[in-house]
Amino acid sequence: MAEPSDSQVRAVMKELVGSVDVDSITMKQFIAQLSKKMGGVDLKPRKKYIKTTLTELIDEMNKGNDEDAASSAEEEVVVEPKKRGAGGLGAEKEISPELKDFLGTEKTKMARTEIVKALWDHIKEHDLQNPQDKREILLDEAMQRLFGVERFSMFHMAKYVGAHVHPFKPVDLTPKEKDPEAEEKKKRKRENAKAKKDEAKGKKKRKKKEPGEKRKPPASFIAPYRLSPELIDVVGESVLSRPQVTSKLWEYIKANNLQLPSDKRTILCDDKFKIIMDGNERITMFQMNKYVSAHLIEKLEVPKEEEKPLKEESEEVEEEEDAETEEEEDED
Repeated sequence: MAEPSDSQVRAVMKELVGSVDVDSITMKQFIAQLSKKMGGVDLKPRKKYIKTTLTELIDEMNKGNDEDAASSAEEEVVVEPKKRGAGGLGAEKEISPELKDFLGTEKTKMARTEIVKALWDHIKEHDLQNPQDKREILLDEAMQRLFGVERFSMFHMAKYVGAHVHPFKPVDLTPKEKDPEAEEKKKRKRENAKAKKDEAKGKKKRKKKEPGEKRKPPASFIAPYRLSPELIDVVGESVLSRPQVTSKLWEYIKANNLQLPSDKRTILCDDKFKIIMDGNERITMFQMNKYVSAHLIEKLEVPKEEEKPLKEESEEVEEEEDAETEEEEDED
């Protein structure tokens, strides 16, 4: 089996990280799931790359604005193909008396887009999105009386709305039966696309890595940042790159014995560390980057002479952290 490229590994990691609990999964378990998802390829030799990339992906996820994500999903909920002669989603149609009462309107006809917008205004005003999964709506009493359920996915909202809009179709969440012929066409299309992709890969000449050569991290990852006063108080320096900040934080954690003895992935925050971690008494090693990002005040230019692999010191701290985590996993 050919060894996958970094971009291939990263793409599968990005897909996987959204479906696992990063607060509880161990690095060993994550790599095992990643390996299985990639057809059983041995990824242990690439543990450092996977760990670095996982940190980046978690950081990217945390940087995402929940409100923007919800707004985007709201638009996705109402985007349906237009039916010829129906006038599209903007066409006003008769609504049920129950929906009319819920919306507090005198209108007897409304467009679906207007209805969905009003429902989202109600959802946001009453904070009805599940904090753990904002795609899920936890209905309040008024919405439960209207729709007859306690919760639904935002992607199913259109079906529940449809039950209150002419022609008042009952809610049917039964998956549509797949057309074998259509599925076969899709399968052939995927196979053809994969064959073309594999052929294109075969034509590319991969540069061989010299023995002992270290993988160079992206410039964006080693760029120095101006740090907040609170972070400076912990790491002792005012300008550091993200890996250097992580290294200094682990030095502080170990020097002050902040790891939970029974689970070294859990950090028990002291007064200084708690300020950086948004007031949390304890956090997991996977959560650190989320809170640290707020203390990286300004990204500075990377001096050319500093565009090189991470310092040995950072690697040593990383290896020590890996060893402790693996030791704990073996004990489990």
